Amino acid sequence: MSRSEEDCSSSSEDEDVTVDEGKVQELEDKILANPYDYGSHVELLNFLDKCGDVDRCREVRERMSGLFPLTPEMWLAWIKQERLFLPLDRERVRDTLRNLYSRAVKDYSSIRLWCEYCSDVISVLEYSEDRTREIFELALSNIGLHVSKGGELWEQFRQYEDTLLQTIKEQLDQEDCPEREFVQDLYNKQRSRVDALFQRQLAVPLTGLEYTMSEYKTWIGEGADIPVALLNRYETALKKREAVMSYEQALEISAAPHEEEYFHYIEYERKHGDPARVICLMERAITDNPLNSNRWVDYLQYLDQVLKVKSVVLSAYGRAVRNVPWIVDIWTQFMLAQQRYQLHFSHIDETLEEALKNGFQDAASYLSLWKCYLSCHWRQERFQPLKTNGSEEHLENNPLNSAFERSINFMNQTFGEEGDPTGELTRFMAECEGERDDVSSFRVLMSGLFESKIYKEQSSLWLEYISMELRFGEVSEARKIYQKAVQCSTDSPQLIIQQFLNFETVHGTLETYDNAALKCRRQQKKINEKTAKEAEKLALQNKKHSDNKGKNKQPTPGKSKTEQSDKNSKHVSSKKRKISSEPENQKDAKVVKPSTKSPEKPSFPKKPIQDNSEIDKSKYPLTVFVSNLSYDATEDHLNDTFKHIGSIVDIRLVKSVNNKSRGFGYIEFHTREEVMSALELDRVLVLGRPCYVSECKEKSVGSKTEFKYKTTIESHKLFVNNLPYTTTDAELREMFGKISAIKSLRMVTTKSGKFKGFAYVEYSDSESAKKAILELNDTLVGDRKMSVAISNPPGKSASQKHSDSSLMTEKPEEGTKRKAKMNFMIPRAISQPKTKQSEGGKVGNKAAASQNDIVAESSDKGTHSAKSNHEVPRKMMSNSEFSKLFNK
Repeated sequence: MSRSEEDCSSSSEDEDVTVDEGKVQELEDKILANPYDYGSHVELLNFLDKCGDVDRCREVRERMSGLFPLTPEMWLAWIKQERLFLPLDRERVRDTLRNLYSRAVKDYSSIRLWCEYCSDVISVLEYSEDRTREIFELALSNIGLHVSKGGELWEQFRQYEDTLLQTIKEQLDQEDCPEREFVQDLYNKQRSRVDALFQRQLAVPLTGLEYTMSEYKTWIGEGADIPVALLNRYETALKKREAVMSYEQALEISAAPHEEEYFHYIEYERKHGDPARVICLMERAITDNPLNSNRWVDYLQYLDQVLKVKSVVLSAYGRAVRNVPWIVDIWTQFMLAQQRYQLHFSHIDETLEEALKNGFQDAASYLSLWKCYLSCHWRQERFQPLKTNGSEEHLENNPLNSAFERSINFMNQTFGEEGDPTGELTRFMAECEGERDDVSSFRVLMSGLFESKIYKEQSSLWLEYISMELRFGEVSEARKIYQKAVQCSTDSPQLIIQQFLNFETVHGTLETYDNAALKCRRQQKKINEKTAKEAEKLALQNKKHSDNKGKNKQPTPGKSKTEQSDKNSKHVSSKKRKISSEPENQKDAKVVKPSTKSPEKPSFPKKPIQDNSEIDKSKYPLTVFVSNLSYDATEDHLNDTFKHIGSIVDIRLVKSVNNKSRGFGYIEFHTREEVMSALELDRVLVLGRPCYVSECKEKSVGSKTEFKYKTTIESHKLFVNNLPYTTTDAELREMFGKISAIKSLRMVTTKSGKFKGFAYVEYSDSESAKKAILELNDTLVGDRKMSVAISNPPGKSASQKHSDSSLMTEKPEEGTKRKAKMNFMIPRAISQPKTKQSEGGKVGNKAAASQNDIVAESSDKGTHSAKSNHEVPRKMMSNSEFSKLFNK
């Protein structure tokens, strides 16, 4: 039994399967509700195919083909099903297959589909020799440069031509061959075709090229010379193939859709500037991932800019809008390409109608589509201007005006005024009317646009209106528009006022300028009054909010402070009892006790705060403190960051009462060595923020955090400055690693993890640092000149230390806090304590001292610091004495 008989037999068996009409109707209803539901189409097709319903499968496929591009596998399945009926009606099925193949290869350039097509061209479709050669050439132009599989097409083509050659040779070998000379001439021509195919294939970088060369040597006969030009092309092809084999292998071993592999492969081919190879490769990438819109846009731009072949470009656009119809930019570029290659405008109309059916996501997409269509219409009119007898006929019968009206109505009905928030379509139409010298229509359109509040408040639209009036109309009309604009614009009235005055300076008389200035002053006064009222209203709202906030903090009216304090104390005590009655695992929670020192001001929080920050002090040596964490960071994120160090005993994030992280926590390890290793991860990035890692110590009163880095000169460490904020750790390591091995590299960042533009690079020796300065200083990194110098942080001078210490005051006695704060307001020159020499003097004498003496005294900080231990505290001045110093 033949393959066709087996398929027919299996098909007849499948027809016995009962079709579930209920499920079919359910899927048909889904498709009717949403014709673009691709999944329902496929599900219905697979179900009908499984039931063996060939007729309805054909209907579903036809319907899908009208809406979507079919995959190569779907086309081949359809062709295989139709081929089953070839023995029953050969002529009809042959025509059907011809139609299916010609449609299939327009969707995708599939090597498998083209090979099946070419195989059936020889055995089934019964084309003429010339038509068969055309199809083979079309196949080679589409997929013949496929490095790994293109050789199959070349082999099929050569086998076909070689078969014809053998047929002619058999005729020529007959002794009674009629018209031997004619047959001999055919034989020579056919042999030349086969030889030319060999030579063409040997010049293309394909796999199996060596085997093709050996076949060619056998075909031409032993001892025959191979042309030198052919050998050169063959060697060049082998080199090209070797250059791209790594890319081909990457595609072979990677998983579909091979996005990264195709990207690098295409970039390589682009650099070598062979458009045919680039197009072939882009077609392969699209076939593997036809829904990648970026890949389609890149492909179409390449065709527009480089190839510029009408048939190829328009065909690619037609396929693109079927694959990614939701990309409005492809539709607009399609219309431009149709006009660029001078297609009849009806094709652009059809493209617009197809685009409008797709349902874009936002108003901006539809607006972009209409603008492109109208611009094509406007260019069409300029190339072929319409002759009209009057303005009314012009407005009614002109197709461009009808298109404008349709676009404006479409956007208003679909999206309202928000569809075209700046009136672009109306402004474009008005500008076209102005270019036609129809000033009255221009003014009608623009004045109608500004009847809407959304447009009249925009200063930029008023200025554009005025600019067009000056282009197409008169200065007097522009002046009227300025007067309206001054009254109506609200987003930038100052700009309108300034432009109005500039306009009158250039185009007006002194009288018109004065009138304009008067109108502007009045409008400016209104603006100022309005601004003042808004500021006053805002201030009142803020004051009201502040008063309400203060009232919430006031004691309950009718009760004394002592009674309120007692109530608060009882409230805290009751809370304490409540906490103690909780389960055992919550008893360790920190309880806030009421203050006993000041009964008038009880110390308890406004709301409970979950404070789990206290840990056993005996575990401090095995615990690290982590801070500056993102509030989104969890225990799992910390575990992933520190788990490579060793075994983690416990991770505890300190959380608020709402169970939200407060940005710090503790990590406990098993050994001290693991703690030291964890400390080396200080400033490691966790969720994009540098995590500060420090030892867990008890915080004593008045303790300060010591700066962990040296502040003295380090000859082996470099300070690298003026770097772009986008610089990465890897880039710095690459630059400075070329000099010598880097011991450490620290990029200084903000607490949020943003790079601050400078870093420290540490080498093992100072010689490497000096070499790096010589080679890398003033190197251009991005758009900045990098500065490289020896690390020498400026330390605090004695005067700075004195200045810092002078701001520190002893803890004042109760009741003197306000005076202690007032000391900071006293000028430093006046607040100097008396020395022994001036101890007996009066305050007035010091106030009467010259200004130079005061400055000299205050600037001589070194002397003052040296004598400060022997100074006698002076008496505090009264307010009246203090004021006299400034009234002298």
